[in-house]
Amino acid sequence: MHIFFLIGFMGAGKSYWGKRWAAATGLQFVELDNLIESTLGQPITEVFATQGETFFREQESFLLKKCTQDNCIVATGGGAACFFDNMDWMNAHGTTLYLQASPQLLAERLAEEKAHRPLLQQISDASLESFIAHKLAEREPFYNQAQLVLDVTRLTDDSLKPYLI
Repeated sequence: MHIFFLIGFMGAGKSYWGKRWAAATGLQFVELDNLIESTLGQPITEVFATQGETFFREQESFLLKKCTQDNCIVATGGGAACFFDNMDWMNAHGTTLYLQASPQLLAERLAEEKAHRPLLQQISDASLESFIAHKLAEREPFYNQAQLVLDVTRLTDDSLKPYLI
């Protein structure tokens, strides 16, 4: 067994599936965003507002690289794969799974969560899908470096089992 890193855009289901797969396989589950919030003692929205994205990304990368416990599923934040050497590091230390979703599906899932998503707070409902499509196009070169690409519309509780060692 080893570490599975779930990557993909916000709203793709990394936390949802990470928890379900951990329960189904007996692996431990770590949500990187929760680790960041507990370490810094404030919500991510507040970290973005008070200390900026650069500080957040530095902390995210530092704490990601502390996630080395075996038999674990780590749900990363949507941008984690795109900064510093995070993608190379995750590929070297575990199995990376890109949970791939269309901009339309992501917009449907994220429409009600904008207040809790720093990058979406200033985006109007009308332009949400186009913003996601643009941001996704920027991030996909990183996401596509994952060792496995999984279509979120086809995921089940057993989707991770074929990859267990």
